Amino acid sequence: MNSTDRIGFATHILAIAEIYGKALSPAAIDVYWSALQGYPLAEVQRAVEQHVQDAEAGRFFPKPADLIGQIQRNAGDDGHPEPNEAWGILLRLIGDERETGVLTDEMRAGWAACQPVLDLGDEVGARMAFLEVYSRRVHEARQRGQPARWTVTLGTDPALRDARLTEAVEARRIGVDQAQALLPGPAPASLDQVAGLLEGPTASEQDRGTAERLRALAQMLRASSAAEEERRIEVRQHQRDAEQARREDLLQQLDDHEQRNAA
Repeated sequence: MNSTDRIGFATHILAIAEIYGKALSPAAIDVYWSALQGYPLAEVQRAVEQHVQDAEAGRFFPKPADLIGQIQRNAGDDGHPEPNEAWGILLRLIGDERETGVLTDEMRAGWAACQPVLDLGDEVGARMAFLEVYSRRVHEARQRGQPARWTVTLGTDPALRDARLTEAVEARRIGVDQAQALLPGPAPASLDQVAGLLEGPTASEQDRGTAERLRALAQMLRASSAAEEERRIEVRQHQRDAEQARREDLLQQLDDHEQRNAA
C-alpha cells in the first residue's frame, strides 16, 4: 500500500472494528498500518473479510499477525511453486537441450543468477544461488500481489514438448490456446500422403486442385522447418558461446584474485 491507500485502509479497519464492538485509537490504526503497509490494499481487505467469515478465528477481532497469516495463506494460491520444486523444474530443463521448460519470471531470474556457478560445475552452489534469488523475487511479487506468469522455452524433442505443454495446461500454468500454438502442425509427409490419395486416375478436377495445394503446403512446411531448425541451432550456439565466455571470465577473475592474494 502507499500513502493514497491510507484513508481506505483506515476506513476498512474501523468498519470491521465497529462490527466487533471495538474502538480503535489513531495510534492503534498506525500500528495496523505499519504492520500491513507492505501488502496491497486489496489483499488486506480480502484477508479481513476472510477472517470475519472464519467460524473459529472470526470470533475475535483480528490482530495484525492474524491478517498477515491470512495473506500468506492466500499467497499459496498465486501459482508460484515452492523453491525446491522450482529448482527441480529448472534443473530438468538446463540439463538437456531436448527438454521443454515452462518457467515463471522469478525462476528465470534465479536461472540467470545460478548459471555462472553451474558452469563451474558447482551444482550445490548453483542451487543455493537460485533459491536465494528465486525466494526474494517471489516475496517481492507477493508483496505487489502479482501472481506467477509462466512462459515457455522450447526444446528440440517434439515428444517431450508435447508432454511438457500438456502438463503445464493440466496444472493451469498456460492456456490451451497457447499450448496449441506452440505444438507442430501437420507433418509434410502426412500432407503428401493425403495428396497422393486424391490424385488417383478417377480424381476430379477439385481433388487434383486440393492435392496440388497440399503438396505446396508440404513444401512450405519443409522449408519453414529447415529454417527453424537452422535458427534454433544458431540460438543454441550463441547460448553456448555466451556461457563459455562467462565461464572464462569467471575463471579469469578467480585467477586474478588468487594472484593478488599470493602477492
